[in-house]
Amino acid sequence: MECSILKVDRSCRILLSKDILERAGWVPGDEPLKGWIVVGGPGRCRLLSSAEFEGDKGCLALKAAIDAELDQPTGSAIEFRDDALAVLGVRLIPIEIAPPGPGWRITLPRCLIEITRIRPGESSVALIFFHKHVEIWTLETLRAATAVPLAELT
Repeated sequence: MECSILKVDRSCRILLSKDILERAGWVPGDEPLKGWIVVGGPGRCRLLSSAEFEGDKGCLALKAAIDAELDQPTGSAIEFRDDALAVLGVRLIPIEIAPPGPGWRITLPRCLIEITRIRPGESSVALIFFHKHVEIWTLETLRAATAVPLAELT
């Protein structure tokens, strides 16, 4: 596992190293990279390349569930869907990683900024690489995860 702390600039961008992208299976060239952010919770999400997304049965099932939810007919204007189902589409976000200049960078979607309570220009995030995946964690989520006594984990 590898962890880097990255600043979120005022434009909601973070810089990603070419090394991290390559280790995660992305192939940086001269064009923007397409992919997905999968939101695991309010403080943790995973970056997936398009190829990684399309090759994963769980990702395809999530996309199908989102599409099915969007196609779900509504009954009455006073009937509400379950909150978690209503926002399922917010948990799968298409992204683009822009090529160098000043570096490979991703602009975090405004919705994700609000869900995670990231403050552009002030906050930092942890970029964690493990199991060939790149994850973005809020520092609060990282702190909480490291607060568990080691004796409880071993």
